[in-house]
Amino acid sequence: MVSTKITEVFSSIQGEGIYVGQPQIFVRFVECNLSCDFCDTTKKRGKEYSVFELLDLINTINAPHAINSVSITGGEPLLYTDFLKPFLAQLKKRHFKTYLETNGTLPAALDAILDSVDIIAMDMKMPSAQKKGKAFWTEHREFLNLAKKKKVFVKAVVTNKTTKEEIKKAVAIIDDCGYDIPLVLQPVTPANRIKRKVPLSKLFEFQKLAKTVLSEVIIIPQIHKILGVK
Repeated sequence: MVSTKITEVFSSIQGEGIYVGQPQIFVRFVECNLSCDFCDTTKKRGKEYSVFELLDLINTINAPHAINSVSITGGEPLLYTDFLKPFLAQLKKRHFKTYLETNGTLPAALDAILDSVDIIAMDMKMPSAQKKGKAFWTEHREFLNLAKKKKVFVKAVVTNKTTKEEIKKAVAIIDDCGYDIPLVLQPVTPANRIKRKVPLSKLFEFQKLAKTVLSEVIIIPQIHKILGVK
């Protein structure tokens, strides 16, 4: 039976995006293929789980059976499609809704597990927050064209380095895939290499710019950080 390393499994509320405040069980995978300036994920070695060991842990955490949504997060969970295929299938059998949190750079991996996902929270990574300014616009466009077959929204973390040109590029990609796909502008929470908050004036400027094209553009900070929960 296939197994993989998981950093942590816990219950909390969703702290980001348009489903903020909803109770979920979080399954955090270890590795990521990117290195974002604002990454706040603790680097841990993780513990090895088989599919059914992980399902047993989820059942234990969800003993009152009050939560029906599982967030697959990381790290980058799409690095683990061999594990996700049987794991997501088992979650479906148990009537869980599956919520994928992803950096949106691995379209082929998404295609491999798309049928088993209900909701996709797709990050669009700005080059200004990546080492050496690496851009992923081509990958993001291909990814979103697949993701739009499901319920999907796009999240863009805004830092003090984020430019109008980056927001315009992100908006153009979303518009090409479906102008009614929601865009969440998330002001960065200072962490790692990020030391300063983003001025509200910059967030409002970017929102106004994006709203000239897209139907839904929302500013939502990391609510779980504000509340002091995971």
